[in-house]
Amino acid sequence: MTESALRKVLVGAVLALALSGCALTEDAVDIAYTPAVTATPIPGAEAVSVKVTALDGRPNNRDRISVKKNGYGMEMAAIRAKQDVPTLVRQSIERELTDRGFKLGEGPAFVLVDVNRFYADFKTGFWSADSVAEAHLNVQVRGTDGRMLYGKGIAGEGKIGEVMIMGGENARDAMQKALSDAVRRVVTDDFFLQALREAQRPASAARPVGTPTS
Repeated sequence: MTESALRKVLVGAVLALALSGCALTEDAVDIAYTPAVTATPIPGAEAVSVKVTALDGRPNNRDRISVKKNGYGMEMAAIRAKQDVPTLVRQSIERELTDRGFKLGEGPAFVLVDVNRFYADFKTGFWSADSVAEAHLNVQVRGTDGRMLYGKGIAGEGKIGEVMIMGGENARDAMQKALSDAVRRVVTDDFFLQALREAQRPASAARPVGTPTS
């Protein structure tokens, strides 16, 4: 083997080792919520009392948020969140609501969230990989009498490009971005905010969401 060919083999071996990132050892990571936008108080929000509930609706991967991969793209050890994922989602939405002036309480506005996907995958390339995360939420707003005033599927995405180590830190960073994106899409939706206000009204006085307020 020529010196040039040997050098290429050694470089490839080092790269594969780097991409593996101790791929046989499980990681547990802290996921922190960071607001994607600056919240401003919403007129009338202080009169609205909201209870937020989040449930785990993931059909798979409930025990992990990602898996490590080696330099050949093969799945290896699990990457887990230290936090309970539905609790993290609930607390993130609650933070955004209080930052906008809403009160947390026992209703009469109820926000129901199903976490349907919360996962980061490594997409391998020739020299590096991308960490691509998705947070899929199904969000409803209901009144005390069970009226559904809002219902929508929300998808947040996060990406960390050109990573060399397909491990916990890069999965975490992409997942945090996806969480922030999903929550932003919820709390900046005018129909969602209007539904919270409508939930305060008796059923006989409530307007369909989307009706201009007076």
